[in-house]
Amino acid sequence: MRLPPLSALPAFEATARLGSVSAAAQELGRTHSAVSKQLKALATDLGGDLFERQGTGLRLSARGHRLQEKLSPMLHELSALGNSLRRETERPQVRVALGATLATRWLTPRLANFYCQHPLVQVHLIMSGPHRNMDEEQFDVMLSYDRLRGPFWGTNPKGPMETLEIGDTSYGVVCAPDYPVTRTGAGLEVPLRLTHAGAPRPWAVWEDLSGQPVTGKAEQEHPHHILALEAAAVGMGVSLSEYRLVAEDLASGRLIAPLGFVAFKGGFQAGIMAGGRNKPGLDAFLAWLQTAARPATLQDADCCV
Repeated sequence: MRLPPLSALPAFEATARLGSVSAAAQELGRTHSAVSKQLKALATDLGGDLFERQGTGLRLSARGHRLQEKLSPMLHELSALGNSLRRETERPQVRVALGATLATRWLTPRLANFYCQHPLVQVHLIMSGPHRNMDEEQFDVMLSYDRLRGPFWGTNPKGPMETLEIGDTSYGVVCAPDYPVTRTGAGLEVPLRLTHAGAPRPWAVWEDLSGQPVTGKAEQEHPHHILALEAAAVGMGVSLSEYRLVAEDLASGRLIAPLGFVAFKGGFQAGIMAGGRNKPGLDAFLAWLQTAARPATLQDADCCV
């Protein structure tokens, strides 16, 4: 079997596609002289010129056209096969889109436990929310917990998603222990209600859900939920929160929940992108997530004891 000089074939393909030795050399990271020598060696081996001069550039000769027609698809197939084989040796990566508050206060402290159980799977977190254009992001699954913001529709700009229930949620009013709140029948009266961007009417939804109105003399919006929670913790006002996000602060006494928490069945949801079930590691991550979400309390992130 006699093959053409294999090292010269990428130089030929790039020159044929770009119409310039200089452009091909730049794309391949080689010198103009090196690419020219490879093209000359290839033409000599194949018995004739593969290019013709056209002004300041090059065009394929008839022999060059025949070579390009066969070579280009072969190189693309070989490149795709190489990428596929390389991916088989890489750690599977699950790309998870979620809000910064859920990532910071709940998921990240538990990832050590996941990695202990699934050391070959890598979780890549992508922050979602009203400040991000999610149709430009590539992710496999989106997590949603804030039913005070509204229902999880299981759709995004990329198309419909398969929805999966991760667990139940519960919501409550939280504030610093010494923050001045006044009981008014079933609810509260407070100086300042805190909200966050992307949640247009959380206090009205809370009242509908709980039957416990919280009236405020003023209202202040924060760009992120986590900032509203921090403002509540330092005594600036009262905020609404899902229990998982504040469990540690409640346990330490940094926050209190004067009206307790109201349960919401199946409020913690995952949206799986089309074809995502075929992603290595995703099913393992979702199964682990459902287990981790069962008790709405902070779990020990340590593992392998």
